[in-house]
Order: sequence, then C-alpha cells, then structure tokens
Amino acid sequence: MTENVVSFEEKRFELLAGTIFGRSAEELNAAAIRSNIEFARNELKLVQSYIDLAYGAEIAITMIDGSGPPLQALAHLGNVLSNYEQVLFDQIASLEHQLEMLDSPPDEDED
Repeated sequence: MTENVVSFEEKRFELLAGTIFGRSAEELNAAAIRSNIEFARNELKLVQSYIDLAYGAEIAITMIDGSGPPLQALAHLGNVLSNYEQVLFDQIASLEHQLEMLDSPPDEDED
C-alpha cells in the first residue's frame, strides 16, 4: 500500500516538473516583463505630469524666512525628472525588446 502512495506522489511531481502552478518558466517570465512594462508606463505618466507642474510654474514656493524664492527654483527638479523620464523610456524599450524575443519563435538556422 505504501508503494502505491509513493508511486502516486512521484507521478504527481513528474507532472509538475518544470512548471509552477501549471505555467512554464517562459510564461512566467513573459508575465513578469508585461507587469514591469505596465508599471514603467504608469510611472512615466506620473513623471510627465510632475514635469508639467515643475516647468509650468504651477507649484508655489514659500521660503521659511519670508523672502522670495530663488530664480528658476524648480529648474533643477525639472531636469532631474526629465532624466528619469528618459530612463523610463529606455527601460520600456528594453523590456518590450525582451518580450518580443520571448514571443518570437527561435530560428531553426541558428546553431
């Protein structure tokens, strides 16, 4: 009787070998990449709205001592956000390329 149980468990593990929750590693990798792309696109929208605020002078700055804000107080913030925007564009492009490589079938001619 014990032999049957062990055999049953071994067969069950053989069916699950190489998969997690019935999904292949490639499917999980593609899902993770799609999730990262979605996150980066949402982050990009947020950063772009912050850039618009920084350069559009829609943010009020009040100095603690009551003096006026320095000239172009938000220019540095706008530059930092613009650099981050470029990083997000590059990241999205890289992730889309990875996803494209996963989705395309391998060439038979490659050795």
